[in-house]
Amino acid sequence: MKGTQSLVRIPSENPSGSERKCAQYVEDYLKDLNGISLQVQPVEDERSNIIAIYKGSDSSLRPLVILAHMDTVPVEGTWSQQPFGAEVIDGRLYGRGACDMKSGLAAALVAFKNVVQQSQPKRDLYLAITVDEEGPFMKGAVALVNEEVIPENAELLVTEPTSNTIAVAHKGTIWYEIVITGRSAHGGHAVVGIDAGHVAAESIMQLKANVADLPYDHERFGKPTLSVGTIHGGEKTNMVAGSVRMELDFRLVAPMTQEEADELVDRSMKAACRKFKGASYTVNHYGYPRPPIDSNLESDLLERLEDACELTLKEEVSHTGFPAYTDASMIALKTGNRDLLVFGPANLEQAHRIDEYVEINQIEDCVNVLEEFMKK
Repeated sequence: MKGTQSLVRIPSENPSGSERKCAQYVEDYLKDLNGISLQVQPVEDERSNIIAIYKGSDSSLRPLVILAHMDTVPVEGTWSQQPFGAEVIDGRLYGRGACDMKSGLAAALVAFKNVVQQSQPKRDLYLAITVDEEGPFMKGAVALVNEEVIPENAELLVTEPTSNTIAVAHKGTIWYEIVITGRSAHGGHAVVGIDAGHVAAESIMQLKANVADLPYDHERFGKPTLSVGTIHGGEKTNMVAGSVRMELDFRLVAPMTQEEADELVDRSMKAACRKFKGASYTVNHYGYPRPPIDSNLESDLLERLEDACELTLKEEVSHTGFPAYTDASMIALKTGNRDLLVFGPANLEQAHRIDEYVEINQIEDCVNVLEEFMKK
């Protein structure tokens, strides 16, 4: 718990802040461990990944990489608790990042330290702590791949919030930037203009209807979803809006492809603009297009994690899906590696919310499971 408190009290908002102080905390925590090599991997400006490597006793076993990220989304709204106070109330620790994912980061750090200090793990262990997971390009994970920090045959586990269940599938995530161009005019003579705001409203209705008509219904995630993340337009109240910019978040489920998503967005925009003579639009991907990822269910990784959960928690652990992307799925996308799982404390429903929190007992349980798992 104390590790989570310390990390929550270090603001690391993305994009309005920096992970620099958080990275320094992680480096200081790990630097005195015997038997590890510690790497500081610059990603951009003062943003660096921290990687700790412990060489196991059996080089024939596949390396295990534990991933966690340092950045959080920004603080917004009015909180009942201080966003960086890390206060504990009724068994819950509150603060920005308490759920996503300072608690999972703390659990990974503590478990890794305990294992390398108290035992001799059989396989090579990598602890990769990244920047920019909350960004559109996930630059920390991409840097791990591009600079070949992670072995090609590695197994991947990311400690994102799953309420200590095992997530074996990721939703796809594609962000779109759409710019609608109409024609500005005086509000008193609006008939000579093309109201880009009206076009945007029609576009959203078309997009939502076409997504609702998709035939996909995933056993863990249900149907694909699309939401409007931001929308901005116009210059002044008494002017017809000449342009509108929207950012869309499209969540895909297997077996839907990026190509299908791109076609749906383009088809919806064309249909909307046809109703407004002279209106036009452009569509661009905002960040990496990230299709759905299903884990390899035949992997020894899954069996070992299930065993660690059952031995530690004294109950059979359930399989779930992760309705977002993680550093592990980004690595999988770029390398083709499907031996990846998500397991960590906190309920993802708390992520990115006002009064974000984590149940303290889940942090403790996660540490115990991870320690058992890293020894296998």
